[in-house]
Amino acid sequence: MKFSLFKRSRPSEIPTEEPGEVLHSSIPEADELQVHLCVEDQTPILTELIDMDIQGAKFVLPFHEAPLGGEGQVVVVDVHHPVDGWRVRATAQVKKLHKWDEHMVLMEVQFTRLGELYAQLDDALGRYFNRRSAKRVKPDVDTKVNVRVAYGPHRVRGEAHDLSRTGIGVVAPLVQAAIFRAGERVRVFIDLPGHKDEFEVLGVVKHGYRNGEEVLLGIEFDLLSDTPMRERRGEYLDYVEQRREALEAWQRQLSRGA
Repeated sequence: MKFSLFKRSRPSEIPTEEPGEVLHSSIPEADELQVHLCVEDQTPILTELIDMDIQGAKFVLPFHEAPLGGEGQVVVVDVHHPVDGWRVRATAQVKKLHKWDEHMVLMEVQFTRLGELYAQLDDALGRYFNRRSAKRVKPDVDTKVNVRVAYGPHRVRGEAHDLSRTGIGVVAPLVQAAIFRAGERVRVFIDLPGHKDEFEVLGVVKHGYRNGEEVLLGIEFDLLSDTPMRERRGEYLDYVEQRREALEAWQRQLSRGA
């Protein structure tokens, strides 16, 4: 079996959240940050942060404000936390520019002076540079979200462990899911409650964790791929938002009960 993707996790490493708890709820969300793109002497451009780690970042900005130099242009990314008051500035190089919609562009940048960036980070700030921008939510405890993952001739059936705007966690039998390797492109079919047709989207396997005879696959969506998800993304986002609101209401109820 191709088993290089998975590591056998110790019990303390396996996610053990109670039903309804948001995964990684302690990790700050992207909407807590203000991220500006600084290009030479131009006025800083406010962006929508999608992903960020110590290597680089992805964000969305208006098409007409994208750097004219395109791929390879040097820019400065200014990350500010209005509440805590801290600010980090990182020099970066534009790697990719993609059309996001009719008015926006998705930009991917790579940080080029990592020494300077590391020097600005302490343990608290470092967590902002190693997380996904989209909060993960779990399906309703009484409702399964069935998922099929296709890779070449292989078809693996599982269930959604968690969902976000940009990806999905899938629990699948070890005997089937052990075929996957990190970085492999897959096609995902998601059967959301209340929807007649499955949601189909391309994705990339980011990681896998073994828990007994099951595997938790982490899959990041390729939101720019030409699949049905591109046209139906609004429906998918509505479901994720509904689950987020339900989980927050559940947590508030628990807090009042305490």
